[in-house]
Amino acid sequence: MMISLLLSFSSAAAGVTEDIEKADIRDIKGPVGLYNLTYLYLVLAIIVIIIIIVLIVRFLKKRKKPQEIIIPPRPAHEIAYEALRELMNRDYLKAGKVREYYFELSDIVRHYIEDRFQLKAPEMTTEEFLATLKYSGVLNKEQKGDVRDFLSHCDMVKFAKYLPDQREIELSYDSARRLIDGTKETAVQEGTAK
Repeated sequence: MMISLLLSFSSAAAGVTEDIEKADIRDIKGPVGLYNLTYLYLVLAIIVIIIIIVLIVRFLKKRKKPQEIIIPPRPAHEIAYEALRELMNRDYLKAGKVREYYFELSDIVRHYIEDRFQLKAPEMTTEEFLATLKYSGVLNKEQKGDVRDFLSHCDMVKFAKYLPDQREIELSYDSARRLIDGTKETAVQEGTAK
């Protein structure tokens, strides 16, 4: 019995201490802030990190673009010289194909003039081209005369079935080469064009 009495006494004592703790006067808790700044700092840090990542990605993309190499077009005179070399390697003259030789020689000069001066020489007849050339200021008077003589001679061979001798053929080739040499872009012209 004594044990039960002790047990009841200890439970009564425990209830009293709980009541005392509930009735105990304590200090006032401090003011509670309206905002929890920890979350605000966390959100701001995430936004800053996202902005930095976006800026880095944009910077890297812009840096890659200048790495593209833009190859400038070959000068018209280089293309024409190469075409003249290929014409001589075809041996039209040894095969007796003088007319085909003149067709190609004339075509090389016309394409050179088109590429160099942006005149649509290959699409025009000789008369149309010479009339256009007469009123353009791309060539001087002597060069215009050389072009007229060259194209007229080529047309005689191509369309009038004129058969030139070896000396005339060489003069035609030299005339084409001289025309290209006299009108090609020089380094000074290329420097000012840039």
